[in-house]
This record gives sequence, C-alpha cells and structure tokens, in this order.
Amino acid sequence: MINHRFAMLIKVQQQREEKLQAQFINAQQFYQQAEQKYQGLADYRTEYIQQSQQQGSSGLQSRQYNQFVNFIGKLDQALMQQAKAVQQARQVAEQRKQAWLAMQKKRKALEYLVEREQTAALHAQMKQEQKNADEYAGQIFMRRLAAEKAEEL
Repeated sequence: MINHRFAMLIKVQQQREEKLQAQFINAQQFYQQAEQKYQGLADYRTEYIQQSQQQGSSGLQSRQYNQFVNFIGKLDQALMQQAKAVQQARQVAEQRKQAWLAMQKKRKALEYLVEREQTAALHAQMKQEQKNADEYAGQIFMRRLAAEKAEEL
C-alpha cells in the first residue's frame, strides 16, 4: 500500500520533472537564438563599418557621413537591446535548469526512500522465513527425539 502511494508520487514527480525539463530545453533554445541574433547584429555592424570605410576612402559628403553615424547609432541601440534580451534569456534558462534539477533531486530522493523501504521489507521477510525454518527444524528434531525415547521404552 505504501509502495503504491510512493509509486504514484514518483510518477507525478517524473511528469513534473519532464515538464520542467522541456521548459528548460525551450528556454535554452530561446537563449541560443537570442545569442545568435545578437552575434548576427554585431557581425552586420562590423561589415557595415568596413564597407562604409571602403566607400569613405574616396570621400564622403556630410549627408552621407551623418546617415552613416545615425545608422551605426541605431545598430548600437539594437545591439544593447539584444544584449539585454540575451541576458534575460540566460537568466530564465538558468532558473528553469535549477527548477528541473531540484525536481530531479526530489524524485531521486523518493526513489531511494522506496528502495530502502523495499530492502528493509525484504530483510524482514528473509528473517521471518529463517525463523520459520529454524522453528520447523526444531520441531522435527523434538519429534525425532520424542520418537527415539518412545522406542527406548
């Protein structure tokens, strides 16, 4: 009865653990996507600056230079926003990982408790069987002894 209750509890814990694991995996994927987006923006900014420098070597008009500076400023803002998104995604992924690991630890503790209970029950059963066997052997010995005494008389 107790093992059945623990088995049900372990099953519920496993389902929760699987759900938390899936949430962690999703958060980890979102974090990786955010990081890739950040890297893509950073690479684009670098390429844009290089291309603009190549074009600027032949001379830039002030309007073109202002457009260049404004666009770089917008890219810098986008990079800062994406960096914040990456940091938040990293924190969420870490929180989900910790929740998943905590649930895994609880499940393993329950499984250990059930295993310990089963081991104790098995030892008790073996001890009872040995006691019964010893008692049976004792009864047989006493019957034989009584039979021998009866034959002597």
